[in-house]
Amino acid sequence: MLKFFRKYNKWILGVGGSLLMVVFLIQPVMSMFQADPMKMALGTTDAGDLTRGDVISATSELNLLRQFGLSLDRDPNEDSTNNDPLRWALILKDAQSLGLSASMREIDLLQLDLGQSAADIELIASRINATPGYVRQAMRDWLIVQQYKELVAGQAHLPGRDRARLMRGALTDPQSYRFYEAMAYGTSRLSKPLVEHFLQDQGAQVSGQVVVIRADQFLADSPTPTEAEIQALYEQYKDSLPGRGEPYGFGYRVPDRVKIEYLSIPMDDARQKVKVSEADALGHYRQYPQRFGGELASAQSQAVAPKPYEQVRDDVIEDLTSQRAFELVEKMAKAAYGFFYEDTRGMAKHNDYRVVEDASALTSMREIADRLESEYGLLPNVHTAEGGWVNAEALIALPGIGQGRLADNLRVDFTSFVLSVKELEPSTDNPLLPRRLQVGLAGSPIIDRDSSRYVFRLTAAQPTHLPESLDAVRARVTQDTRKLNAYKKLLAESESWNSQAVDEGLEAVAARAQTTVVPLPQTTRRVPLANGLLAAPLLPGVGQSEAFVEAFFGTANGARENGGVQDASPDVVTGDVGIDPMLALAVYRVDSYQPLTREEYNADANNPLLPIMIDATVLSQTRAESPLSLKALSHRLNYKDDRTDDDEADAVEGEVAEPESQDQGS
Repeated sequence: MLKFFRKYNKWILGVGGSLLMVVFLIQPVMSMFQADPMKMALGTTDAGDLTRGDVISATSELNLLRQFGLSLDRDPNEDSTNNDPLRWALILKDAQSLGLSASMREIDLLQLDLGQSAADIELIASRINATPGYVRQAMRDWLIVQQYKELVAGQAHLPGRDRARLMRGALTDPQSYRFYEAMAYGTSRLSKPLVEHFLQDQGAQVSGQVVVIRADQFLADSPTPTEAEIQALYEQYKDSLPGRGEPYGFGYRVPDRVKIEYLSIPMDDARQKVKVSEADALGHYRQYPQRFGGELASAQSQAVAPKPYEQVRDDVIEDLTSQRAFELVEKMAKAAYGFFYEDTRGMAKHNDYRVVEDASALTSMREIADRLESEYGLLPNVHTAEGGWVNAEALIALPGIGQGRLADNLRVDFTSFVLSVKELEPSTDNPLLPRRLQVGLAGSPIIDRDSSRYVFRLTAAQPTHLPESLDAVRARVTQDTRKLNAYKKLLAESESWNSQAVDEGLEAVAARAQTTVVPLPQTTRRVPLANGLLAAPLLPGVGQSEAFVEAFFGTANGARENGGVQDASPDVVTGDVGIDPMLALAVYRVDSYQPLTREEYNADANNPLLPIMIDATVLSQTRAESPLSLKALSHRLNYKDDRTDDDEADAVEGEVAEPESQDQGS
């Protein structure tokens, strides 16, 4: 053997060296043909592909900027609040196509205003395993986004450092955030009548009493409507959804609706199923001392011992039972979803959805429930689709699941998820489309407030459509026509009801109408909503009625001009008004009126924040649809999301991806 190696030593070395050279050369060549995962396209826009690297970089930048109190304005679409990295990436892509940039000087000024020295930037960069240039690039991108807002959203121009101060101040007080947009957009020139009207709406208060007389109390006296009346009402409201037709709320258009079946895995049942031994409880007590009055040791202090086990034994068992029950229902829900997913094997795909050729071949809910019981010892409840069609309101009312949310994204409610099903033809910018919900296949597991789990499947879905004919809804239209005729007759007799209230009092009116007198507490003409806009107050018996509030305050003002409410005669403080959505006549009396005093008016009118408040509440209603929302951005850039569920699951939040260029300013 040794003779062989000595004889052919040169040949062996030559061939071996050549092989090694081939190995070393082929590896980088092969890597050239491997796809770079950071360059994988997640979607397309008119400005080019949106890659995984773009979204990961956007996530990193937003996480970094939050440390400085900087962020992206809120998306008014609540379903999209978890897509800030996508919005950020789309804005930067569009800004790049528009040629927007930020200079080194602007970055320096922003860094100075944020109180960050060069050493601070280096420290922050080291914490996230990045370079100082990357931190400054994030600042540059924030400044570019602000320029983009000024250009596209029509916001008032502010230097980047001033806008940063404004945003950081607003974010420290959530109640004042709604004024941030008004300040950023700039305030409008306000007329004196507008200011007076706004302050009176917010400051003047009226109280009184009301009797609400509903027209349906007099249906027995309403004649059978003619065919012409029925046909006319049908034609007027056939394309309106129920409760949406103005002004009476009639509507005969069939809303989006589905048929649904689902499994429920109640936490209460799981709690009864799991068992906790004394040894288990003692181990849990020692593992989580902080749950029972103790504290873990820190660098500055020693650990605080928990309460003695004997004192908290019941709490320990309760805590461990809840934990194990939670784990059980979670495992069962995931297993159920996996069982349903087995049905998709072998199914073809069309436009990213499965092709369900034979619905009868799908695994039944009962079969899945039995498999779960066999594996976990707990039988889920089965709810079938025998109840027929359900619309959005009925979905919300479903026991348990109706108030649930996606188990893997608590921001998405059950009803919104169901309405994203393919067969209901959701809009192309619906943020839930990547979930690929479709009839026949199970949807993502749902969790409710007590952590019970649900796995559902839609067996049918119909998008909103006109009724097949008048005959399909004839009974409803006929009844509504009778109600409307009774209401019109009631309004024609309003003078009689008003006269009785003046002569005999509201109690006599209530007795005649077989109802009660409802006290109205002191109220203003307008109240702020959660979005900062103003609306009529919600009043007992009346609801939220602009017509009633206007009439109520009109009567109060009339009494004030005639010497005041306290000394006015009954005919001055008594009034009536029709409430169309309720098909009811409201007969009321004003008992007190407290207008805004001159001193209060002067104090409020001189408030420097008044223009901002008026602009944010009265003049900014059209700004609810922000051009920076994901919906608006997707439409403007013609963005198409190509991601699948697996792509979204693989996205790692907080991963740092440095930009291709850093600190290259103009």
